[in-house]
Amino acid sequence: AMATMRNPIFLPSDHWADWTLAKICYQSAHNQFHQLISHYFSCHAAMEAYAMATMRNLPDAHPVQKLLRPHFLNTMAINARARASLINTGGIIDLIFAIGGEGKNELMKRGGARYNIHWTNIKQSIKKRGVDDPNLLPGYYYRDDGLKIWNAIEEFVREIINEFYTSDDDVGNDTELQSWAQDLYTNAFPQDYNKNGNGVPSKIENKAQLVELCTLIMFTGSSQHAAVNFGQYETYGFVPNAPSTICYPLPTSKGKADLQTVLDALPNTKNARVLLPGTNIPSSAAPLEVAVVYQLSQFSSDEVYLGDYPQQRFTEETAQNLIGRFRKALDGIDGDIKERNKFLDVPYVYMLPSKTPNSIAI
Repeated sequence: AMATMRNPIFLPSDHWADWTLAKICYQSAHNQFHQLISHYFSCHAAMEAYAMATMRNLPDAHPVQKLLRPHFLNTMAINARARASLINTGGIIDLIFAIGGEGKNELMKRGGARYNIHWTNIKQSIKKRGVDDPNLLPGYYYRDDGLKIWNAIEEFVREIINEFYTSDDDVGNDTELQSWAQDLYTNAFPQDYNKNGNGVPSKIENKAQLVELCTLIMFTGSSQHAAVNFGQYETYGFVPNAPSTICYPLPTSKGKADLQTVLDALPNTKNARVLLPGTNIPSSAAPLEVAVVYQLSQFSSDEVYLGDYPQQRFTEETAQNLIGRFRKALDGIDGDIKERNKFLDVPYVYMLPSKTPNSIAI
């Protein structure tokens, strides 16, 4: 970033109030980006698009449909609820986010124009962000746990695909599969929306390409969503840590902030934009923000967790054995994470396979 007269770079060595206010403003912006792009757009909306294309093109008996369908459970229902009360015009996001309704629409538009499905491909994303080397960045548990889970999913998907496709030609000649790919390319993720391309193939030419795409879809609907969703209450429940809105002009110079400035920047009744439910009493955005992130951090009552397939769509003995091996691999990862967490002051629990839902249901 370039420092200017109206855009100073704030440092930990600055006055505590300047540094605190700068961090609050950054965290507020991150809160809004996280909710709308990292969470809703990249997980909820993407999984709905995958689900629609899958249900339109792959029959119940198709192995890829059997493989992916458990990861779509309840996703379209929860998305419909979100569009009705959370991200709708005049909804909760419009009321509590600093960017408001117009800003929400603009952020989603800009996010969509840059979106690439490989944002949730952990192998590619950590490399692109330069955080893939544990020697340079130790203790990045999203990376460490996520890579183990991705590899386990990828191995399971590869074994299933090899069971039902003997060659790359079998993949290329599967007309139902190619219709699915074309629907993803044309309708689910329209190519004219992102001029730089969004990573969606128009044709699946070989088994390796199919394995990568199925792994990506399964990881996005399970572990990636778990990572960006279930820690929200711990992150946003204490509003000063990352307020959804800032009630004070962003700082353009140093040396002017004090305790009162910091307090005035946080959501407060002087700048109320919401009413307490069922009343005409003005309230800050804080109580509503806490209530929303608490609800979003809860598990559904009928949750199905990663590696569990109660409907047994695969009836073949070999496929059942592969599911058993997949579950055993996840159990091993689960045990490793729990053992490591014993020695952490703040355990990282958000990607435990035993607490990772198969699909997005909240």
